[in-house]
Amino acid sequence: MQQINRKKLIVSADDFGKSKLANKNILELAEAGKLNRVSVMANGKFSQDELSRLLYSGVKLDVHLDTEEWLEDKEKIRESFIKRSIIFWNNHLFGILRRNKKEKIWENQLRHFIAITGENPDGINTHRYDHLFPRYFPRIISLAKKYKVSRIRFGKIIPAGQNGITSAILDRFQKRDKDLFLESGLISYDYCVSLDWIENPEKFFEDLPEGKIELVCHPEREEEINFVNKYL
Repeated sequence: MQQINRKKLIVSADDFGKSKLANKNILELAEAGKLNRVSVMANGKFSQDELSRLLYSGVKLDVHLDTEEWLEDKEKIRESFIKRSIIFWNNHLFGILRRNKKEKIWENQLRHFIAITGENPDGINTHRYDHLFPRYFPRIISLAKKYKVSRIRFGKIIPAGQNGITSAILDRFQKRDKDLFLESGLISYDYCVSLDWIENPEKFFEDLPEGKIELVCHPEREEEINFVNKYL
């Protein structure tokens, strides 16, 4: 693979706090200067030493908001397509009934993040991109303003070969959310793509769109930490 244009990429690692392996690999990348941002699960599992190392690394810290799903097993490195589909449709169909509960859970996590890090998060994103669901989006905007967070993950999702259905759905959600996002005054990078969505990395990185691209990785996955270490 040819040299990747690193200046266009904002490399973000999600799921700090998901597992010991996720913490270990994220810290390895952060301390090696491979990451720009790390998303912290405020209700996750990490030691004070791990958190101190992350803070000392100098990466930007986002809060990675999450709600427990009855089918989800966070110890698994990758959930099955069927489980992810059921969770998605549950949120899509019944989100209007769950939005107050989600907002309360997310606000508690935001407060906990501030308590353990001593600062407001630099940005907000959510597990499974839940915040982009139109039923939840107004709540995430409200929380960002309340806690003076200026950035949310709202970059245009790039189709990358293995996320055709996902990118189409999220693109539709973003079109419905766009006016509220623009009115909010919040900021985001221009584009967003998850590393595991990229079918052909060599072709993908040869033809990057203009603007800043948030490249989201999950370093607990062996193939992803190896890719970041080798190419980024």
